Amino acid sequence: MPSLPQPFGTVVSAIGVNLRKYPSTDSAVVGNLSHGTEVGLHSKVHAQPVDGNSIWYLLRDQAAWVAARHVDNTGEVPLSKDVEPAAPQG
Repeated sequence: MPSLPQPFGTVVSAIGVNLRKYPSTDSAVVGNLSHGTEVGLHSKVHAQPVDGNSIWYLLRDQAAWVAARHVDNTGEVPLSKDVEPAAPQG
């Protein structure tokens, strides 16, 4: 039984995945997730392809992006243009 509300993702890459400041492999690494980690997903964009997959997910609880190539999603992840921007954290 999933522990997170949908949509969420599960890291499927055996070596884990880097979290990026922007949806690009050229962007700064701001963290990483291990194989099997579940993480809440806020929205998605089409950006730099990773192994042919151009979708990147914005995490729900932090300002970080993860390549969808390394994450299996559960639930419908809306496009970022269809989502209200998050309130500034202060």
